[in-house]
Amino acid sequence: MKDIVVVKTGGKAASDAAAMAALFREMQGLSAQYSFILVHGGGAELSRISKVFNLEPVFKDGVRLTTPPEMEIADMVLAGKMNKELVRLGNTAGCKAVGLSGCDGCIFTGKALSDASHTGKVTGVDAGLLALLLDNGYLPVVSSVSMEACGKALNINADEAALAVAQAMKARKLFFISDIPGVLKEGKVISLLTKAQSQAEIEGGIISGGMIPKVNSSIAALEKGVKEISIGEYKVLGDLEKTIERKIGTSIVL
Repeated sequence: MKDIVVVKTGGKAASDAAAMAALFREMQGLSAQYSFILVHGGGAELSRISKVFNLEPVFKDGVRLTTPPEMEIADMVLAGKMNKELVRLGNTAGCKAVGLSGCDGCIFTGKALSDASHTGKVTGVDAGLLALLLDNGYLPVVSSVSMEACGKALNINADEAALAVAQAMKARKLFFISDIPGVLKEGKVISLLTKAQSQAEIEGGIISGGMIPKVNSSIAALEKGVKEISIGEYKVLGDLEKTIERKIGTSIVL
């Protein structure tokens, strides 16, 4: 059984076709050593397309409050446009990429934050389909839209989806591709963070803003079986292997 590495991308990174093409080429090159799963969001593109349809995105405490009309666009953009763009890049690189969403095979399902919202939190994971695909040499490319048990469509934060997948698959590594090179302290990347160090840096204000929930969620995932989590950039061929080997980015361990 090969070690499993889950890679989460979104934002600017997912829209950078050259970087994503390099990432898939590197995944293919490392496929003898690792099995890869790519989980993606795409909030910036979702916001852009929503505005084309005269829908203004609404956020509360940094969380998108997905309305019924915007959920339709989320399905089109995340499970459709962006997912297929990534799948094409993956297959061009020889990865045998398969495009999926959370609701395919109930990979991850959830619960809406409220009756009026289609924004959801993960409540369950079924790793059977992912395991089947990995066992047969495929690379799952999973968008973060999903569903409730009753069938209601959900838009789930891609970080949360990636964490749930990594936990269920007992991944060796979860790599959050970020717009920054890692967790920064005085302008320099902190190469390694333990649970205790993470809490100290949060209390000291070094880890702040949106990085706090990402680090706290990472610690929770480590306590549930993920061996290591990294946060950093992916710019050029070779960055994935360097991240796995802790040569770049910030690695978080218990």
